[in-house]
Amino acid sequence: MKPNHRLHAFYHLIFWLWNFTFLTIAYGVLLPIMGVWFFEEVLAGQVPPTLALSLMGLLVVPTVCTGAGIALRQDPVKLMRLFYGVEAPLVTLCIFRLFIIRELTPASSQILGTVLVCIGVFAIELLVGFVARRRSLAWLQVAGHSLLLIIGTYLGVLLTFYTVPALCVFLYNLLKFEWLGVFWNSFIVNPIATVWWLPVFMLLFGVSCTLFFAMPFAMISLYSHSWWRVFSAFGERYGVNKAIASTVSVAIAWCLVFSLLQQQPQVQAFQLLAQPAQTPQARRELIAKSDVIRDGLVNAYLHSYRYLGSWVESNQLREMYMAVFGLSQPQAQFWQDFHNHWISPFLYNGDRTDGEKAAHLYAQFFDAPIQRAERAAIQHALQSTSNRDETKAGLLNINQEVVRLAQQQVNVTEQGDWAEVELYEQYENPTFEDQEIFYSFSLPESAVVTGVWLGTNGDRSQRFPFVVSPRGAAQQVYNGEVERATIMVAEDPALLEQVGPQQYRLRVFPIPAQITNTPGQLHLWMTYKVMQQPDGWALPHLSEKRNVFWNSKTVRQRNGHSTNLPTEDWLEASLPTSHQTPTLHQTAIEGYQITARPLKAEEYALPHDKRFALVLDSSRSMANHTRELRETFDWLTQQGTQNDVDLYVAVANGAEPQRINDIQGFDATKTPFYGSLQLDQIVWQFAQLREQTAYDAVLLLTDEGSYELSQDEVDLPDTLPPLWLVHLGGKLPHAYADQVLQAVQDGRGGVAGDVAEAMQRLATEAQLGQTIASVTDGYAWSVEPVTTDATPPSTDAAFAPLAARQLILKLSRQHDMTQLAALDQVHAIAKTTKIVTPYSSMLVLVNDRQRELLREAEASGDRFSREVENGQDELTEPNNPLNVASVPEPSNVLGMGVVAIALLVLAKRRPADPKSGRLRQIR
Repeated sequence: MKPNHRLHAFYHLIFWLWNFTFLTIAYGVLLPIMGVWFFEEVLAGQVPPTLALSLMGLLVVPTVCTGAGIALRQDPVKLMRLFYGVEAPLVTLCIFRLFIIRELTPASSQILGTVLVCIGVFAIELLVGFVARRRSLAWLQVAGHSLLLIIGTYLGVLLTFYTVPALCVFLYNLLKFEWLGVFWNSFIVNPIATVWWLPVFMLLFGVSCTLFFAMPFAMISLYSHSWWRVFSAFGERYGVNKAIASTVSVAIAWCLVFSLLQQQPQVQAFQLLAQPAQTPQARRELIAKSDVIRDGLVNAYLHSYRYLGSWVESNQLREMYMAVFGLSQPQAQFWQDFHNHWISPFLYNGDRTDGEKAAHLYAQFFDAPIQRAERAAIQHALQSTSNRDETKAGLLNINQEVVRLAQQQVNVTEQGDWAEVELYEQYENPTFEDQEIFYSFSLPESAVVTGVWLGTNGDRSQRFPFVVSPRGAAQQVYNGEVERATIMVAEDPALLEQVGPQQYRLRVFPIPAQITNTPGQLHLWMTYKVMQQPDGWALPHLSEKRNVFWNSKTVRQRNGHSTNLPTEDWLEASLPTSHQTPTLHQTAIEGYQITARPLKAEEYALPHDKRFALVLDSSRSMANHTRELRETFDWLTQQGTQNDVDLYVAVANGAEPQRINDIQGFDATKTPFYGSLQLDQIVWQFAQLREQTAYDAVLLLTDEGSYELSQDEVDLPDTLPPLWLVHLGGKLPHAYADQVLQAVQDGRGGVAGDVAEAMQRLATEAQLGQTIASVTDGYAWSVEPVTTDATPPSTDAAFAPLAARQLILKLSRQHDMTQLAALDQVHAIAKTTKIVTPYSSMLVLVNDRQRELLREAEASGDRFSREVENGQDELTEPNNPLNVASVPEPSNVLGMGVVAIALLVLAKRRPADPKSGRLRQIR
């Protein structure tokens, strides 16, 4: 056989052997294992388009190229051009996009997009040559091949960084002939298998080496020759000067774009926030640059998901060159720096700790946790890198459609002007892992939750009952069970807490995973008692949900009758009543008589000749409520002749708060709403400016705030006037830190939606006397001790839970609720009447181990200490493939690279649960 024929035969061998390998992997491994779940995820829109195209490319590219190879089988040279110039780069690009490259940035998108364009124009030139028939197409082709020259050089140089040391190691080990000993030992152990597999292995290994070691030369040679053919043909037809101008223009434009895209946004964001903005003008300037700051902080927070690694920590090439070539560290660092400049679109310009720094600065500047405010961007990054989500439902799981609400029933049992409402729900978990669901909801302030149960089926007699436990002990046991589930089989607990005068939090775990294609099921019952409202029987108002969803297939019933709701609604606002006339209710609990008396319209009052402190929260989120602020100040101005109001403006990030004695001259629209403030910080700023001024009440104007940014231990001033939290915008916080809730409820304060409501309630309560516990929902609730000589009061056992809610509120205002004795007293009432309060939670337990844990928690001194549930998910730290922790031996460098690629393919990319509707992230 002639040398030329032998070379052509070798070309055929490389092309067909590798395509056989590609097709075997694609259709024998990828499609059977990942095909079904992958197409389901694509149709559901849960797989980012770039990942979907990359995975499909591993199936399509070898198939199409094999078909093209059949057409070109008579031309071995074109087979090699097809393989090295089209197929191998495309397959490599798909593999790198799946396993190495993470969420795309503008800079990385430019490189990858250019590579795709260049592969396309190379394929066109390979198949049809120079397109000269149409002038416009000819110009496009020469411009595309100008990019081909650039990208061929770029990729060739990049591959050379690695192929040169790998080739040296390969030759070093080959010439040592130590591999002969390995084969000889294998021959002694199993001669038949060795004789059979040795030629196959040597053939595959040899072809693999040609692919790897020849790749840089092939890229540069094939792409530059393709450019030259098109350049020459274009020059002959339209002139060499135009060909040169086209190539130079494209190269300059591409390089300019490349240079501009290297400016990563976090650098400017960190510079802008390096120093606190103390003056109003400085704050306005920063607010005007909010988009720049947001982009930079999000980029820094997600840097490990958008870049291969940081510039500083990329040391793999340096260590390799020191090990292989024996270079000194400065010499090797020169090549590392050159390499880093070359791949700068894929390297982060910053430090490993920038993620934490960005999260802190984001919360301080935007007044919201970054995981809540930038949830969509973070979820996209997690999906782009195929990370898995932790079991616990956190901020990133808000509105995620994981567990389906299959059935929902609401039944109302009327008792005159009050009713008991039962909510029943059935959940289905189609994923392969246990899931937690989370509801944050509110009820009327006088309502009281009286029970929660779990069941593995709809049989009430088999459901697991609740226990009433101190809030801290209940939270500790529940969270312990969720954390335990990461290493052991989970067992169903549920936790129902009151986290505000009207706010509640319900968490259930686990909703069991599916078994043999049958979704896991869990059933929940919750009951509460509520007074009649003008618009009906109030149903829970949803403020947030996590991991649970409902759709048109959810079966809904109200008092046994089917009903239809918009798919976005959890429940109606209320159900119709028979409109019973409000009546007087009295009952006795623990030596106290509690009375609920309907109030007439003329009994409500507004304050006169009182002095109020109006405290304004000037944090960033309040900028959305300037209209409500203007209406508030207008109303206060109209009431100005009846009361004296002093204004305090609380400010964030170290600026000086203000006290303004005349609110008529204050224009809220000119206030620069900036930074983050928590309620305790606002109260302290007021206390420091107040000095000795006496006030009848403090009205704190704020919005729903960011509960997740609260601290576990909040220290508030000892002596405060009644504190009323006025939440503008119609939204209550999801929860309050316990110390803030205590300061509001225990100090005769409250929560309102506007200043008029707050003033009316506090004036009416003061007018009705000291026995009043609260004026809410159309009733005056009073609490009086039962004297020994008085006629024994009647006891209405059914109404007792509603009365107990008011008794606990009254007692909390009479005692020091930082003392265990006082807390135990109100908890005993909650336990006796089986209700949820701000101090007592309901916990569903299913086994003796959990009950023993609860007994231990209830005996501890911190049984009422509840932690803030910040909902923050702990994101993984993806591996940096450009960083090595130790220096490899020269003889192991090549093997290390092969093993690393294998591990990336096998371990880094795992399919998500086929029916989970999402990807999960490991803590």
